[in-house]
Amino acid sequence: MGNMDGWDVALLVVAGYVALVTLVRLMIRRRNQMLDEFRRELKKEKRRKQAEERERKFRRQKAA
Repeated sequence: MGNMDGWDVALLVVAGYVALVTLVRLMIRRRNQMLDEFRRELKKEKRRKQAEERERKFRRQKAA
């Protein structure tokens, strides 16, 4: 690094900044995808439990 002039350093800083911003954007996008997937699974599980509870109540009423 001893023989780098100002332009080389500036180019290195800009390249590092672009790489960092790109990485952060990719990580944010992946986080959002995972959150969406988790929320879908949570809703699916909630609907399944509600249907199961309705079925249980129906069977109790029918047995009574």
